[in-house]
Amino acid sequence: MNINDIAAIAGVSKATVSRVLADSPNVRNSTRERIQKIIRDNNFEPNFLARSLSRRKTFSVGVIVEEMANPFFGSILSMIENVLNDKHYTMSLSSSNWVKEKEFAAVRNMIRNSVDGMIVSPIALKSETISILGKSSIPVLLLNNYTDNPAFSCVTSDNLQGGSLAADHLLSLPSSERQQIIAVTGFKHQTLEERMDGFTRRIKPEVYEEINTYEDGLNLVPTLLTRNSINEIKTCLFITNDNVAMGVQEGLLRHQVNIPGDVRMIGYDNIDFSGR
Repeated sequence: MNINDIAAIAGVSKATVSRVLADSPNVRNSTRERIQKIIRDNNFEPNFLARSLSRRKTFSVGVIVEEMANPFFGSILSMIENVLNDKHYTMSLSSSNWVKEKEFAAVRNMIRNSVDGMIVSPIALKSETISILGKSSIPVLLLNNYTDNPAFSCVTSDNLQGGSLAADHLLSLPSSERQQIIAVTGFKHQTLEERMDGFTRRIKPEVYEEINTYEDGLNLVPTLLTRNSINEIKTCLFITNDNVAMGVQEGLLRHQVNIPGDVRMIGYDNIDFSGR
């Protein structure tokens, strides 16, 4: 079965079928539904290779994140893939693992493969990666970062305000419940830096830096116990990402530290596992 057959069964032109396959809005809903039913009933699969050649499109979107193992990106990647699938696009996925050279190579390869667009969560906004993306003709969306460069669209949250809200919450607690406040942060990244900036504008905590992974969070706990005596002093922890926060949480539970009885924790990202 081909497009001509579908058009004949539906009693429409080949151009109308093509518009339905391309998700064009210029088709009446009743006609669209009739054509889509014929397509489903006959298990018709469009030849996207032929379409891509004729339109000079690859129907592929490149996606690059810092680390695929981070649950924060897991849910985002799933949502991106679902939307792309609905539009008959494929996702070309790569991870930089926080290595700038690897990130640049991934971007360069995707540009060479003529992806139709890119979604990138960059390690830094001043880098070769951003430079090559800005010079390309491919539409680019920066994820979890913000720049006023008109070459890019951006999707992020108000991390400065988020850090400030976390501080306000801890300050609302009785002083007896916050005898010491500790902040834990990781990679030098716009998102984490803004969260810390918002927090430290309101509170001057003791800070642990370069705590980057779940394992780092887990391994930090013995230091918190010996250096900060968090099992003896009412402590509040602000941790700038949930992946690390879950590592700290697991470490505290292993040492039988009560949460929130002995230690109150605020993580950041709202990933699925963080509230369990």
